[in-house]
Amino acid sequence: MDLVCKKVSEHAQNMAEPEVDPDPVIMCKHCNFSVTKPGFQILVSQKFSHAFANPHGHVFEIGCFSRADGCVGASIPSDEFTWFPGYVWTVGQCQSCSTQLGWIFSSAKALNPERFLGLILDQLIFP
Repeated sequence: MDLVCKKVSEHAQNMAEPEVDPDPVIMCKHCNFSVTKPGFQILVSQKFSHAFANPHGHVFEIGCFSRADGCVGASIPSDEFTWFPGYVWTVGQCQSCSTQLGWIFSSAKALNPERFLGLILDQLIFP
């Protein structure tokens, strides 16, 4: 095969192979900002996802993550109505659009994990 045919063949092969993101991200449903990665999913109380109701009766299904750089704290820590005994929570919001994405839980009692995020699953776009 001559050089021109070989390059055309290689180009056609590369075009046929879909590009796969080597490091997929989970994004904010409202602004497409990168929030976290699937590799940061963790189990808390032996489960990734949990369903809880707040004091107003609103039910949330959250997923637990060890890290979410696109989610920032937006309130002072509180232990009122905590869903995870031994943890205080802060509201977590999207760093880009300020939509509430969930809660940041932290413990001063050396619980494992010391800190995690409970992100509202229907506020996220998974890869």
